Amino acid sequence: MSSKASIINNTEAQSIATEWRPVRLGDLIKIKHGFPFEGKYFSDSPTNYILLTPGNFSIGGGFSSSKFKYYNGNVSNDYVLKERDLVVTMTDLSKAGDTLGYSALIPKIDGKSVLHNQRIGLVVFKSKDIIPDYLYWKMRNYDYRSWILGSATGTTVKHTSPLRIEDFEFLLPNTKEQERIAEILSSLDDKIELNRQINANLEKLASALFKHWFVDFEFPDNNGKPYKSSGGKMVDSELGEIPVGWKAGKLGEEFEIIMGQSPSGETYNENEEGLPFYQGRTDFGFRFPSRRIYCTEPKRKAKSLDTLISVRAPVGDINMAYEECCIGRGVGAIRKDSFPSYTYHTVKSLQKLISRYDDEGTVFGSINKESLANIACLIPPETVIIEFEKNAGDIDKQIFNLTEENERLIKIRDSLLPRLMSGKIRV
Repeated sequence: MSSKASIINNTEAQSIATEWRPVRLGDLIKIKHGFPFEGKYFSDSPTNYILLTPGNFSIGGGFSSSKFKYYNGNVSNDYVLKERDLVVTMTDLSKAGDTLGYSALIPKIDGKSVLHNQRIGLVVFKSKDIIPDYLYWKMRNYDYRSWILGSATGTTVKHTSPLRIEDFEFLLPNTKEQERIAEILSSLDDKIELNRQINANLEKLASALFKHWFVDFEFPDNNGKPYKSSGGKMVDSELGEIPVGWKAGKLGEEFEIIMGQSPSGETYNENEEGLPFYQGRTDFGFRFPSRRIYCTEPKRKAKSLDTLISVRAPVGDINMAYEECCIGRGVGAIRKDSFPSYTYHTVKSLQKLISRYDDEGTVFGSINKESLANIACLIPPETVIIEFEKNAGDIDKQIFNLTEENERLIKIRDSLLPRLMSGKIRV
């Protein structure tokens, strides 16, 4: 795709481009089913093979690498996907079918192969009249989305099929205009992805700083030298050797913990009325959750930059509140006023310990306030916390600013998408 910027001629003289021709998707492509890989070879530990699942599709479309499932059995090359293969979800576990039918392009993942799993459709092109990048965006547009949800089967689990996808009819521009439309939308996505990559590197930097100070105890001493390596005194505690002046404590001693409470379903909406509402980890993102559902009568709130934690299965997923928000019973908020970065990175460092509660409960995993408050943690002197907050806070501010920029870019992209796809805005 060209890197040259395209120019949008923003004229809406007609609602539909009359020269675009009606087509049935199945005349241009076919959907190939994936392979039913054996469950006994599934793994959460990294292997050479990533098993593509509906969880690797973002709400709204696009590839999500937030959580991979791996495979350690034998593999046929017939079901190894290539970089930039176009795939779609044909099953979604949520009642709303949040990712059902959406598209994603397989990215390059160094050292890993992505497997074409069952209930994931691979788009095989039969005609050169439609280009893959254009179809990728068409499968993220509202008219295609309405078709998929309107023809879906199932109540608890939503399903679609190759035939239903192939039966979708729409107006298709010529390939030159397809390329220009895809170029505009993809250029916005490229910038969004670049910002995400920068944020991922910043996150690693902040996590490394936390480990350096609070695990390796190489925080600056009064002379500005690394404490432990310059001979700082250590004492024994129930958590092992810790620096003089530190103590072993509990999460509830160091932080305020607020457990969510679900408001009445009648107060939910998708019209941005009230506060953003998070019932569980469904909308959790890389650092901040995505706004999708709002609530006009919140029962419990989290403040901006509070650490959010999933307290019902899966237990232990971590995010940070982008702004004041409503939290339901699947989410808890953890805070230490004036120290949001220290709070977030401390809770993140305890994530594996907290996630053990996923095995608790009779039906599904959960953790209550008492158990969360009793998680063992180190309590450093406030002087160390203040200094860490200065350093990590600067990094986290960059993450926040880039996230804000992405929010603006996403709004522009999502506003352009239906207009470009309908011909209301011409390229």
